[in-house]
Parts: sequence; C-alpha cells; structure tokens
Amino acid sequence: MDIKNLIKEKFNFNAENIEILGEGYDSKAFLVNNEYVFKIKMSTNNKKGYEKEKAVLDFLNKNLKTDIKIPKIDFYYVKDEISIMGYKRLNGKFLNPEVYNQMTRTEKFNLKNDIAKFLKQMHSLNYTEIKNYTIDNKQNCLEEYDILKNNIYDQLSEAEKNYIENFYIKLSQTTVFDDKKCLCHNDFSCNHLLLDDNNKLTAIIDFGDAGIIDEYCDFLYLLEDSEEEIGKDFGEDILSIYGNIDIDKVKEYQDLVEEYYPIETIVYGIRNNKMDFIEKGRKELSRRI
Repeated sequence: MDIKNLIKEKFNFNAENIEILGEGYDSKAFLVNNEYVFKIKMSTNNKKGYEKEKAVLDFLNKNLKTDIKIPKIDFYYVKDEISIMGYKRLNGKFLNPEVYNQMTRTEKFNLKNDIAKFLKQMHSLNYTEIKNYTIDNKQNCLEEYDILKNNIYDQLSEAEKNYIENFYIKLSQTTVFDDKKCLCHNDFSCNHLLLDDNNKLTAIIDFGDAGIIDEYCDFLYLLEDSEEEIGKDFGEDILSIYGNIDIDKVKEYQDLVEEYYPIETIVYGIRNNKMDFIEKGRKELSRRI
C-alpha cells in the first residue's frame, strides 16, 4: 500500500515524511510530516471502520469540559474496503510503571485525581446523541459461545470444555452486567495516557473501542498488576476518588473479563480464519487448566 499516494488522493494532502507508529490486527497507524497521526484500517465491512470512533470523539470534543486533550479528527474517509482517519499528533510521554515510580507523591496524587475526574465527567454525559454505539458485553459473550459450539467445540478437550462451561455458568449468575451503562473509553490503559514535562496528565488517545458500555470496564487496566500497568493500589485509589461505585463489583467484572480472554482469542481466530489465534487461545486455556 502506497500511503503517500493514498493520503494525497483522498485528502489532497502532501505526506512528505511517514513513519509507522504501530499496528493492530487489521489496522496501522502512521506519523505523517511529524505532525499528524493517520490510522488506516482495511476491511470488507465498513462497520469495522472508524465511524464509531469519529462519532465518539466528535461528541466528546463538543461536550467535555477539561484541559486534557483528546484527538480531534481533521481527516476522515470510510468505504467498505478501507477506512482512514487523521488528527494532529498529541504530544507527551506515555505513562508506565517506571515513569510513575519516579514521580513525587504530589504528582501521583494529581495524576490519580485527574484520571478520576476525567472518567467521572465522561461517564456522566448524556449519551443519547450516540446511543447507537452501544456495546453489550454479556450478549457478545453469549453469541461467541454459539460460534464455539458451531465450529471447533467438538475438537476441544474435556478440560477445555469444562473451563468454557464454568465460565458461562458464572456469566449467567453474575449481576455485574446489569448495572450502570455510560460512555466509556473501553481500553483505558497506561499506554493511552500521555503526560507533560511536569508529569501532569495532558492527553488521552485511542478511542477505537469506545462506546456505551458497562461503567466498570474503564477500571480494568487501572487495577491490573502487570509489567505494563501500575497496579491494584493505583486503581483502587482512583476508584476511591471517583466515588459512588461498588469496588467489589469492579473487581468481579475484571475477573470475568480476564477469565474470558482465552475464549475471546479463540473466537477471534474462528471469525477471521486465523489459526494462530485459535492456537494461542487454546494454549492459554491449557495454561490456566
């Protein structure tokens, strides 16, 4: 794919310098002229394009009252076979455990306070205008169970089947999916949070998974203990500042999402005919079993 010519053709914009920033399963992000980020997604289904992300960002730029920056879309093109979205690069350093551990106590408190305030405001917005972008996590899980049953279920071991069946029993019994729905980022991790030179939260990026969904989902990574995230205490402090939320239910939600990960990976492989993802999910199942 000739990115320079593609951008020139669609937007009459001269892309003189291009470097790749990263890529996902079906998309790539490029830094253009050291000023703009262009995200390009190849798909045969425009529902997998950037329509939702643009709608959410337009809505947030109009309604949020905050100094924290989010992308503002300047270039946009969507067709069945390709989606392109471009916006001015937001500068800053990514939050990570190493950066966090070097911050002062005051800087850490201010960061947690800014995150809690941003989430509280976003979660409190009247989302009627974008209600079509609702994500039903529980229903999605149930539909993916049918995909498993209709495809590779008979090839799974008894132990793998037991793991899957036990998860769906928990899913049927939990009430965490019956609580508050709101507009969420839905991928609120450290590598989407940018800090300025004074370690103040300056920008939040990558709203590709955003939508109207369970309030609890924006705290999953904040509570995660991993090499990329800061840890449970960090998330619990933010939840305390955020207020008016059941922390035990947030943790239950997190446990269910984590338990679902290998099942989700297998289903992604089935849907996209990617055997490596099916194998990856089954290996994770075996590790957990």
